[in-house]
Amino acid sequence: MKTLSELVTEYRQIIDQPNTAIITAAMANRDINRSANELYTLMVERNPRYFLTSATVTTVAATAFLDLPTDCTKPNKLLDSDSIILPHRDLESFNYYLASGKPVAWDTVGRRFIFSPVPDSTYSYTAYYTAMPDDMSLSTDTPTFEPGYENIIALKAAINSQMIRDEDVRDKIQFEYSASLRAFLNVVGTSQTGASRRVINSDYDMWDV
Repeated sequence: MKTLSELVTEYRQIIDQPNTAIITAAMANRDINRSANELYTLMVERNPRYFLTSATVTTVAATAFLDLPTDCTKPNKLLDSDSIILPHRDLESFNYYLASGKPVAWDTVGRRFIFSPVPDSTYSYTAYYTAMPDDMSLSTDTPTFEPGYENIIALKAAINSQMIRDEDVRDKIQFEYSASLRAFLNVVGTSQTGASRRVINSDYDMWDV
């Protein structure tokens, strides 16, 4: 897997900016991470469970709200300690006349879970959610990517920079990026599709864990 340093070098070669006179080190790192994040979004659109992960969340007594995990971009489901799914319901359908007790439903408000009824104690759930990878910061950091396709990040960064002055080179890079992206997203869309069991009542198919 190519490192941040290698991706920056490839990016500089494409845009013909080998030194830091115009594109500083910080700017190059920013451009690579911005490109990677745009591609991560495309990966999730093609395969919603690509960055699926889980974490334990625990309610607070007498508090309806609970912060989402810090890396969560989209919560998918909550399972209790018996692996029973806590239903996801629209906030508008909550019964606010219920006394506090063990939650029977959840929704999100901004960056927080909201439970119904208000928890009367601490209840722990396994939260499954989509998490976006962290930005690369160290020169040895690598993207969360399909091996062998990392060059797309540098190509995307070069296109975004609009610093390729030669029209023929620009067209060549755009063609290479488009062809590589199609192949890459095909791999992303077909990865993680083994025959393992699926969680019932899920918002979309996902592995049972």
